[in-house]
Amino acid sequence: MMRVFKFGGALMKDAAGINRVVSLMEEYGCEPLVVVVSAVGKTTNALEELIRLKNQNNIPVLHQEFFNLKHLHLQLVTELFPDHNELLFNELEELFRRLWEALNNQYPDTFQAYDSVVSFGEEMASVLVEQTAIAHGLPLQRIHAATLIATDSNHTHAGINWKSTRNNIESKVKPVLEAKKMVLTQGFVGSDPLGHITTLGREGSDFTAAILGNLLHAGEVTIWKDVPGLMNADPNRFSECIKFDFLSYHEAIELAFYGATIIHPKTIQPLKQLNIPLYVRSFYNPDITPTCISNHSTEEEKTHSIIVKDHQVLLSVSSRDLSFIAEENLTRLFAAFSQNKIHINMMQHSAVSFSVCFDYHEEKLKQLRVDLEKEFETKYNSGLQLITLRHYTPFLIDFVTSDKEIFLEQRSRSTFQVLVK
Repeated sequence: MMRVFKFGGALMKDAAGINRVVSLMEEYGCEPLVVVVSAVGKTTNALEELIRLKNQNNIPVLHQEFFNLKHLHLQLVTELFPDHNELLFNELEELFRRLWEALNNQYPDTFQAYDSVVSFGEEMASVLVEQTAIAHGLPLQRIHAATLIATDSNHTHAGINWKSTRNNIESKVKPVLEAKKMVLTQGFVGSDPLGHITTLGREGSDFTAAILGNLLHAGEVTIWKDVPGLMNADPNRFSECIKFDFLSYHEAIELAFYGATIIHPKTIQPLKQLNIPLYVRSFYNPDITPTCISNHSTEEEKTHSIIVKDHQVLLSVSSRDLSFIAEENLTRLFAAFSQNKIHINMMQHSAVSFSVCFDYHEEKLKQLRVDLEKEFETKYNSGLQLITLRHYTPFLIDFVTSDKEIFLEQRSRSTFQVLVK
């Protein structure tokens, strides 16, 4: 049976984690296997910080943070290969040389700059896993995701060109699998028709795995996690969490849309098209029954779920003359959000104002307000928390809102959302 595995960066934060990834590859590698990896540990955050420091022209701190990131990866080489691995060392040195070059390049916009820099994290991780797997005698070939995942030029949230991606996988991945080798690639990364690196959105490695699963007609796709499976709440926040053994595609899409961090929102649809099951499996205890997401609905999925998103902004927009926020105004408002690549998590519309909740991003918020204040008045609150309840009860609403200041709330038949501080 053809399988696609995805390993997140939190699982590969140290040499033990990388060795564990390779052990699982070895265990399942007797059948066709494609492995998708994310950047190790907090590398993506570190790369985003490098971009921020470069934009602020804070060169001394930029140098220090660059050195810290490089040291972290070279330290992993030392831990993985105590007797030294010159090839791996040289590959990482070259990647960091290219990363520094990318940081100092001039780009048409900040979004292309982001993709060009942040994508290095996944490439570095794949090199570490590749060399460790080779040392264990595993037959595999690393293929850069940019040569596989064809996208448009919508940097940071690129759309997939399915026809070109299918052709790439037919010509590059299938021959390797037919030669009885595993395929190793990076998540999150693609390229546009001009060959520029693009990314699929934060945490987009799950989506990469789903794309590959769809186009390879995989028997299953597995996302390996540091939790037993998909839970009805974050066990780091709530003490009494329940693991779902089975979940329908529909409910999984709902949970992902509202911010459940276990699954990227776009992951489910490519798998649903071909009825490919998605397993969320424990990295540390793989014998525990995983969560299986498939076409089957169960009563279990009507269990309540709590989803919490931190670092939220509430932006309220009103017309300067207190005139109605009518359709033509809404069109311009949505255009401003789209232009600044801001995903709306919740919104509310009154006669003279429009309130929107979204993830905090300093530069995006600043530019959005500049754009909107050409026509409208704006005010905002930051440092908020968006709580979403699926299959809510009055008791559960009281539980999550007690002792909190409520800024905005709304509900439907099965979903309750509240913005609090």
